[in-house]
Amino acid sequence: MVLLITGTLLPYYKIPQKLEAHGPKDQYGPYTISTYIIPPIDQGSPINLNFLSDRPGTTTILLAPFDPVEQNIDLPVVLHITFGATEKGLVYFGRAPKSALYLLMVTSYNGTSFQFILDSVWSPFYEYRYATTFGIFMLLAGIASLYYFEYAERKERMFNKALSGLKPR
Repeated sequence: MVLLITGTLLPYYKIPQKLEAHGPKDQYGPYTISTYIIPPIDQGSPINLNFLSDRPGTTTILLAPFDPVEQNIDLPVVLHITFGATEKGLVYFGRAPKSALYLLMVTSYNGTSFQFILDSVWSPFYEYRYATTFGIFMLLAGIASLYYFEYAERKERMFNKALSGLKPR
């Protein structure tokens, strides 16, 4: 029951959160794409992004609602910007256009590194939503084991009752 409650209720508890990261995550060639999935943000919640690159003009940022089933971004896109020749950083303040997961994709060119802080309101317990499935499984296993042990106890009582009527030799 605890798993069911945890998986059902806790993902809806939302508080101000902060995602801090630096990158790129992996360096493969002339450019690197780093992606970050942000748990669901409610429509109208503030989204603040502070981004800093170590070189001007070598970074592209995309922040948009994300559909995990279709594995693509949804419209409207919150932010899509390519830094100009003299730009190294960005400070963005806005509101979430829709309630959804959000994808932050950073493309950095020529070995550029970056760091960012994204602030908004989401659930720190979003990953606990899978506890519901495990909780249902455990509840069914518990009911099955109660039935089995009740059946085994009844069988044991009948066996002892049958043995009690026998006379010793």
